[in-house]
Amino acid sequence: MVKDLKQYWELSNQDHPEDIFPMVLTSATQELFDCVADEDVTGESPYKLLEKDDIIQDIKTRAAVSDFSPVKQIVLDYPEDELLLVYDRDFTYGQSFYLVLTPDAKDRILNPPKPETPEVFEKEVVKTPEPKPWISFGSDKEIDEEAFKESREKLLYKFSRVRRKFGVPVCFSDRNTADYLECASYQDSRFSIKQMQRDCGMQAVPRLQSSSAQTQWKFQKNIFTQYTPRELSVEEKENILQLESLKTFCNSVTPRVLQALQQEGIMNVFFDDWKALGTATEDGDWAGKVSEGLMLYQAFTDQKYTKDKKICSVNWHPTIYGVIAVALTAKKEDQLNESAVRASFILFYTFSDPSNPQLLLECPDDIFAFEFCPSDPNIIVGGCINGQVVLWDISAHVTGLQGTQPGKKVSVNTDTCDFHQDLDDNKENKTPIVRYCAVSALDSSHKAPITDVQWLPATFEVTRTGLPVENMYNVSTQVVTCSPDCTIMFWDVRVSNLLSHSASERRQIMDQKTPYSVPDTFKHLDRTWKPLFRVSLPKIDTSGEYAPLKFNMEHYTCNANENGDSSKVIPDYSQLILPSAKTLKALEDVNTKLYIGTEDGEIIYIDWKLGKDDSGRLQSAKPLHCFSIHHWLVNTVQRSPFFKDIILTAGSWNFAIWKEGVMDGPILLSASSEQVCTVGCWSLSRPAVFFIGKEDGSIEVWNLLEKTNEPVQVHSHVTNAKITCIKPWAASSKQHFLAVTDDLGMVRVFEIPKTLYVPSRSESLNVKKYFELEEDRLKDLLRREELWEKQKETEGLKKRTEPDKPVTSLVENEEANVKEYNDYLMLEENVLKGMGLWRAPADTQDT
Repeated sequence: MVKDLKQYWELSNQDHPEDIFPMVLTSATQELFDCVADEDVTGESPYKLLEKDDIIQDIKTRAAVSDFSPVKQIVLDYPEDELLLVYDRDFTYGQSFYLVLTPDAKDRILNPPKPETPEVFEKEVVKTPEPKPWISFGSDKEIDEEAFKESREKLLYKFSRVRRKFGVPVCFSDRNTADYLECASYQDSRFSIKQMQRDCGMQAVPRLQSSSAQTQWKFQKNIFTQYTPRELSVEEKENILQLESLKTFCNSVTPRVLQALQQEGIMNVFFDDWKALGTATEDGDWAGKVSEGLMLYQAFTDQKYTKDKKICSVNWHPTIYGVIAVALTAKKEDQLNESAVRASFILFYTFSDPSNPQLLLECPDDIFAFEFCPSDPNIIVGGCINGQVVLWDISAHVTGLQGTQPGKKVSVNTDTCDFHQDLDDNKENKTPIVRYCAVSALDSSHKAPITDVQWLPATFEVTRTGLPVENMYNVSTQVVTCSPDCTIMFWDVRVSNLLSHSASERRQIMDQKTPYSVPDTFKHLDRTWKPLFRVSLPKIDTSGEYAPLKFNMEHYTCNANENGDSSKVIPDYSQLILPSAKTLKALEDVNTKLYIGTEDGEIIYIDWKLGKDDSGRLQSAKPLHCFSIHHWLVNTVQRSPFFKDIILTAGSWNFAIWKEGVMDGPILLSASSEQVCTVGCWSLSRPAVFFIGKEDGSIEVWNLLEKTNEPVQVHSHVTNAKITCIKPWAASSKQHFLAVTDDLGMVRVFEIPKTLYVPSRSESLNVKKYFELEEDRLKDLLRREELWEKQKETEGLKKRTEPDKPVTSLVENEEANVKEYNDYLMLEENVLKGMGLWRAPADTQDT
């Protein structure tokens, strides 16, 4: 240890004076000694006197973790009671702080000498500096290694021609062009060059010509047109009214018009009786209404990008009608084949063109989960199979998604997007590709695939210890991810203080250049993004950790306009600065508990806030409860949109409904089914309805107010493969859709019938009462089980305390049986005599 400290001391003394020591102080140490950068110490007042005893006490408490451990012996030998700590904002000596090691140096820094006026000599001789001899420190070896050297002999090719062919006339012949392979040029999506200036000339310009046509103009503009009506003259009107043909026409049409007006007054001839069939019970209960099923509305598929892939995540665009995005991943057999090079994309489909994606999001690896930002739908976050977190900004392509029309393509500005096209594709049919803005640092990311990702709501944010505080921007800026590597990570997309990064990371952030086709929204995060804090999941009773797959948190609802106006424009994410935790107000009423589903079928309930152990280190608390309800692979953990304390979970062969606060188990547990439950989701408009997807491609529709032991509708063979995702969407108050994806890479959109999206009268209140009854039933069942266990223990105790009964002999047993049989015969005789059916037996003589 002494030898390593000596070597570290010698290396650190090479670029700074001997009487100071550059050092890095963590945020915890800065708060402990009241020397927080740019708060307690600044560039104008960079000096801080530290008590020697406080430094020694910190070294004893935190040992090797203390930032002052490298200078322990120097601090012990320091003659005075206070040491000087200087804040080096300009990183003169490579770090943000340096410690003054001697009292003389401290006096020299605190009381600098006044500059002396140099004496001016009349005859001053200027000497030319002499060159110093070259001393090699090993850089010449690096230069030699980087220099180009020939590693093999040059290849020599000799081209010759037979002498008899010299001067021979050339004979040309025709040949089919299909025999040649055309090598057409194409744009490489990996890089592009922006043309800033172009010189061109022209000899003539076309004449201005005004024309019109009855076509649909795709790009709407604010224009106006002034019309002048064409009127007939008085003579023309009189001539027309005197025509006999007009009089004949009016006489023949008048009776029919009067009859049509009479029918319209009696009844509405345009009323559709078939669609209105069964709506008489609309205001009452749905028990008397004719049940309707899901109807296929649209199907999306693309053989180019979805071949041999499955869909693992789907989301509707929050603001644009008919736009749906899906994330594709390779199947297991393709994932094992590491040699195969495959491109990863998130596809955007629209109702106008179901066969071709309208937008592609380029991914560094396959995406397992992604979500639109609730504050800005143009910002998308995704989790990769390699554990990295990715951010996209599609602001430049929103116009293209909004303007898509059936049978037409949208022209895209080539200065703001990349194009990817195979050699055999038509040049006019290009799909824009959006490159990701930022990706997290690989070393600081998850070590396993990210299986779930969610944005924190804009109503609050968390600090580095997990403490919920107010969100001064009122914008969602933090992301939560989970992975089977037994961790849950919280990320912040805002610009952090550069002092929290190392010198190499600061240099990388400042020198990083973004291609022109990639927005600069998250330039500060690319390749250097690290999580705000991590939450580990230790097991409650045994060693080891839980492996999460899905999680869900309660969205904190408060008055968002309490500290600001919600109508203000959302600021640019690249301009948002991560504030200091000391300046933010803590929120005590935020629920910091998470429901988590694991790969072993467990449902755990944990608090994400970090606590301190005996040594003062931050660590994750153990889960509060753990239930083994599902046998394996929990694929759904979703909170009800109507009740914030009701959670739906699905996995293996059953599903369960939980109530937060009831820690004895689920209030509703389904029976095991023949097929595996692959996904589940709540209805967006009916509190009692939810959907369950199965492995055989069927969808079950459950209604808790009608049946709780079986689904009210079963749509068999919706697809021939396993259903992977289900996502509902309310397009309007009269149109609801359900997106269903399968294991073959196909998306099917079903229109939800009116019976499944229009709630019945007082449905929310009835469902709430049902959940309360189920809660009481669960408590009563647990109370009965406790009584049964106590009764069993009491009976067992009595059996152990009672004296042993005497053993009777065989003769005594036979006498007791004979006596019991004679009593039975006497009872039978009395009953028969009372009924008048008794016959005395005849006297018999023994033989």
